[in-house]
Amino acid sequence: MSEAGGILKAGEMAGRLAEALERERSGKSFGAAGAVLKKSWAEARKAALAQYARGDALTEKLSSVMDEAIVTLAAGALALAGQKGKLAIVATGGYGRRQLAPLSDIDLLILHAGVGDEALKAAVNALLYPLWDAGLIVGHAAHTPASAARFAETDMTAMTAFLDARLVAGDTRLFKDFTGRFDILRWRMKSKFLKAKRDEQEARHDLSAQSRYLAEPDLKEGKGGLRDIHVIGWLHRALYGKPLSAASRRGGVFRPEDIASLKRAERFLLSVRAHLHDIRGRADERLTFDIQPALAERLGYAARADISAAERMMKHYFVTAVEIGRLTRIFWARVEEENAKLLDRAPAALPKALSSDEAGAGVNLRIRTGRLDFSSAAAAGRNPLDLFRYFRAFARRPDIDFHPDALALIAKSAVKVTSEVRRDPVVAKIFLASIATAKDPVKLLRVMSETGLLGRYIPSFGQITGRIQYGLYRRFSLDEHIFQSIGYLTKIRQGEMAEDHPIATSILDARKDAAPFYVAVLLHEAGWSLKERTADNAEALVTRVARRLGASEEEARRIAWCAARPLFMVRIAERRDLSEMKAIAAFAAEVGSQERLDLLLVLTVCHLRAVSEGAWDEWTRRQIAALYHGASAFLAGGEEALREAMAARASASRRQAESALADWPREERAAFVGRLSNQSLTLIEPHVFARAADLVRSADKAGVAASIRDGAIEAIVYARDRAGLLADLAGAIASAGGNVRSVHAITLEDGRVIDAFSILQPEGAAADATGDFVRTLHANLLAAAKSKPASGPSGLRRIGDRRVIFEVPADVRLDSQASDAALVVETEGRDRPGLLYSLTSAIADLGLTIRSAHIATYGERAVDAFYLQDEKGRKIDDMRVHLAIRKKLLAVLTEPQAARVKAAV
Repeated sequence: MSEAGGILKAGEMAGRLAEALERERSGKSFGAAGAVLKKSWAEARKAALAQYARGDALTEKLSSVMDEAIVTLAAGALALAGQKGKLAIVATGGYGRRQLAPLSDIDLLILHAGVGDEALKAAVNALLYPLWDAGLIVGHAAHTPASAARFAETDMTAMTAFLDARLVAGDTRLFKDFTGRFDILRWRMKSKFLKAKRDEQEARHDLSAQSRYLAEPDLKEGKGGLRDIHVIGWLHRALYGKPLSAASRRGGVFRPEDIASLKRAERFLLSVRAHLHDIRGRADERLTFDIQPALAERLGYAARADISAAERMMKHYFVTAVEIGRLTRIFWARVEEENAKLLDRAPAALPKALSSDEAGAGVNLRIRTGRLDFSSAAAAGRNPLDLFRYFRAFARRPDIDFHPDALALIAKSAVKVTSEVRRDPVVAKIFLASIATAKDPVKLLRVMSETGLLGRYIPSFGQITGRIQYGLYRRFSLDEHIFQSIGYLTKIRQGEMAEDHPIATSILDARKDAAPFYVAVLLHEAGWSLKERTADNAEALVTRVARRLGASEEEARRIAWCAARPLFMVRIAERRDLSEMKAIAAFAAEVGSQERLDLLLVLTVCHLRAVSEGAWDEWTRRQIAALYHGASAFLAGGEEALREAMAARASASRRQAESALADWPREERAAFVGRLSNQSLTLIEPHVFARAADLVRSADKAGVAASIRDGAIEAIVYARDRAGLLADLAGAIASAGGNVRSVHAITLEDGRVIDAFSILQPEGAAADATGDFVRTLHANLLAAAKSKPASGPSGLRRIGDRRVIFEVPADVRLDSQASDAALVVETEGRDRPGLLYSLTSAIADLGLTIRSAHIATYGERAVDAFYLQDEKGRKIDDMRVHLAIRKKLLAVLTEPQAARVKAAV
């Protein structure tokens, strides 16, 4: 390198490599070319990353440096081809597009003519061996122009790669011979290629599980990633014989502003990809949480008061992905239109049902080439109401797809949605009818968002578009989470999930107007748009928006109260003992009405089903159902009605428990069930009783039953109670690598206890490892049940444990009002192996007993609630003990820095 820290000068790579090759030919050294190339390429990567901020300039520079190396190596290869032999070294793939990322593969097509087999082998080796010695991954193929064209005809991967072919070194006429043959093939195969790329893209999107919206997206293969841009470029070359950048300003697939937008998106993704490769030290394409902060710093993002630098970068990523999605939708529609591929069963004229809507007759709509378009683009551009009426028509007939010109016009005209338009009651009526009656509201809202119309109409939605909640709990960005939640609401409303969600289904069946439910779900993340995110502030915001959308004052307040508290119901269900009247009564009193309760239940279900794969399970379903039914009883008839409902529930559970023991003798069955309290019966499912009863019946001292149920491991322990037993059992689970989902204890009158655990396998465990895990778990629990282990679990995190990445402030909250029988203590902190063991051990050290424990985990955040009593089974009222509890548990939650460093290695 000519200057310290400078980029390689033009020709410098070639000069260094030529000298090394000469030393090899003279016998002065062996392998010098590979060593020089490796060193020089590393220097070139480092300097380019430091010098170029724009990804397109950076990757083009690296491509030029690699061109120098290939040209220099090709000189030796050409010399070995013989006097009559011809060679052409052709770059393909990303290298062919001049988009060579720092650690990408080098894809080469070696064209030859008149070269014998041995000479060709020698020439190819002379070209490739120094590249391999330099540690580069090289994809290559050797063909004559004719064989290359024949191969592309039968191999779609080759067909695609050759579209990016670029001559780097060698015979120009040989390359022209190849491109001439390939152009003929390209024209002949364009329909087949079009279909293949469409099928391939759809399959890739399905495989990536909508990674455009995952919080850790694949920036190359995911939806809205680089590969989607590549597909557009490949198809443009295949169909029109020229790159997208050479498209004419008039009559092209894209408008000039669309091409500019696509270039900006590509530039951003190339920048992210280049630095991702460098930080990882390998060709990695996934933006995982651990790498996002470092990437954000590299790319110059800074934190703001309400959003971290990493979140700002990821918002930019997701907004870019949405824009790529919009342009992809337009591209495919225009390509299909130009190739006379009308949609199946699309009407030739506007159906009569779409000729009027809630705004009256005279819609500015028509059917053009089987797609929904505006009759007058000029009129639609002047009148924002037409933009909303367009989506109202789609809501009625989603089988008629969007016309690309209409989407382009909406994107261009969305800026005309002013505060006056937002206050227009006719626009509100059209919008609300669109989402509440649409057959496919998710697609409708997603396209409305892609065009920018939704964000302009509801600014709070526009502010959260592309934003993520940084952590392991949420699966999607906030806007996509809303779309997914709307999808679940629609499925429930249509009766598709009645078996999974009978309560929500019955609520929606009983309501003629579903609009309030759609508005609540649509706005339930609006609080994230506020600088001060409090429930009261979110409620005020949603109230204003709901009223603007046509809700009455009372209805708007009901919608806003629920939308501002989407986690209220599940937090009570997960963290409170629902066998106590007080917990349910306090919840119901705060909710205040059956209408609110119904809306909150539906919102809770939709939110949990969408937010995370593990957020909804059978235990959560059972807890929320119990809370809903209890609260309904309280709202209908107060404490007496709730008491009767809980007694009826306990009686029903008792009957179910007896039914589960139907093979027992009657007297023995009645004696066992009679030993169980109403609290136990309402907390534990009947099948658990059956298995626990078998343990009690067969085990004189201690017994354990463990099995798989509803995706979790269910373990039931029967043992003689002792101080710290629950801690020992939690330690046994942690030692096996498991995580406790929930635990409930049943104390029998003979001093024995039944502990029922729901346990999750270690994160990332292989599916075929479940059996081994259950066997280890069984052995550990049995040993802990029989006697106190000599030591607890190690508490060391697994290497790669991603929870360590996130900061979770430790907190301990004590509530002496939540229960009449016990002090409720909530602990919150970063989850880690053995956390429950450490917490329960600390409680045991204080001489306290755990009446029940309620475990909730939200990604990296663990929130555990304990109902504590003193050693005599009394509620703890002594403030000195309260302070001791808080101090000791905070010490447990504050994880030593050394443990975090080990996990990050």
